[in-house]
Amino acid sequence: MKFLKDKRGMEMLEAAITTPIAILVMLAIVNLGMVVYAQQAVQAAARHGARMGSVAQQCPACYAMSGAKSAIAQAGILENTSVSVLAPGGSAGSILKIQVSGSVPNFLAPLTSLFPGLPGQTFNVSADSTFRQEGW
Repeated sequence: MKFLKDKRGMEMLEAAITTPIAILVMLAIVNLGMVVYAQQAVQAAARHGARMGSVAQQCPACYAMSGAKSAIAQAGILENTSVSVLAPGGSAGSILKIQVSGSVPNFLAPLTSLFPGLPGQTFNVSADSTFRQEGW
């Protein structure tokens, strides 16, 4: 019964149990931060592209797509990005609508077999922005 009262290895046992859990929580927080940053990046790119297209006098859809692509490329975190023009604008007062989407890698993807509720290999984010075509 002497070994039941011996507490020399308790700290090591507690560290062995809590360290993997703490690392998993930290990776989840970093992964969530990346997803939030990517969502903000696609929203900013959509706004920038729509604004660039709304002030263009010729081919507003071309300027909108170019502006959105350059803005999303500067974020540097997204993979498989796509920019599409949902409404091309054109004449003054018409609607110009841009949609930007992409995916963010999931660091916790290898754990999806252990925990079935986790998302797959990537997180998909998208945003759209609408501006009225300016004219003078």
